[in-house]
Amino acid sequence: MKPIICIAGPTASGKSAWAIQISKSLGGEIINADAMQVYSELSIISARPSKSEMLSIPHHLFGHIDSNFRYSAGNWISEVESLIIDIQARGKTPILTGGTGLYFKSLIDGIAKIPSIPSDIILETNKFLEQNGIEGLRNLAEKLDSKAARRVLGKDPHRLMRIINVYKATNKPLSFWQENTKPVVPRVFCHCAVLLPERQKLYDAINNRFDLMMEKGLLNEAERIFSKNIDPGLPIMKAIGLREFFPYFRGDISLDEAVDLAKRNSRRFAKRQFTWFRGQLKNWNEIHVKSQRKNFEETVPYKV
Repeated sequence: MKPIICIAGPTASGKSAWAIQISKSLGGEIINADAMQVYSELSIISARPSKSEMLSIPHHLFGHIDSNFRYSAGNWISEVESLIIDIQARGKTPILTGGTGLYFKSLIDGIAKIPSIPSDIILETNKFLEQNGIEGLRNLAEKLDSKAARRVLGKDPHRLMRIINVYKATNKPLSFWQENTKPVVPRVFCHCAVLLPERQKLYDAINNRFDLMMEKGLLNEAERIFSKNIDPGLPIMKAIGLREFFPYFRGDISLDEAVDLAKRNSRRFAKRQFTWFRGQLKNWNEIHVKSQRKNFEETVPYKV
């Protein structure tokens, strides 16, 4: 049976290029592990692989979800499990790549099978956030489940609300459900690597890529989503390079200000990813990429 290859890394680290090279070398098929690249409306903003790239090698779970769907790690796991089995059954190598560390962690460590959360509880927590702000939300999350709240870095209202909602719906903390899980794919069957480019080179790559995305039509893509008046609480609205342009569309800031804000938030997001990967994926092979042109075979820690 072919092993499962996982390639994680911060935004703009070159994950897609590596996955394509490895796929060509090993006869693989690529599976998306990025929470934003699942949305059909986020082609440019999410830096989804081009149509030509996806035609040259089979790609799965890219752009198949509507913006109004509340896609989660649980949805991804339910799709990816059957995909891995199918790809291996055809004698191919599943290659999972993306920047959503929670997807990889859920795959290898398992994901809690939590009962669905009633809509009235979700609305109640959203109202609490509006009235008390992110600090009030964190304080409540820490009161209900300090163990899970400690894992939430920075200002992440969606994860903090998840902690609160799970407790209210089940009368048990999220950490209880998380501790009673089993891996979807045992670690022994996976070859895992995280790409960690030099920090300044990564920031330069983020800035350059964003300029290229603007040339490709990012602004039009963002405006189409803005015009749909999507619920701001839906996961798609967390996409960096989307929400930063909404003040521009409303006439509150200039285009240059919006672009600078998006670039800054992208760099900050990459920094948080660095911290998360090093803290949560401690037993993964770290590949310190000094040049995107370096032959991946010189540094990839596995041969199949």
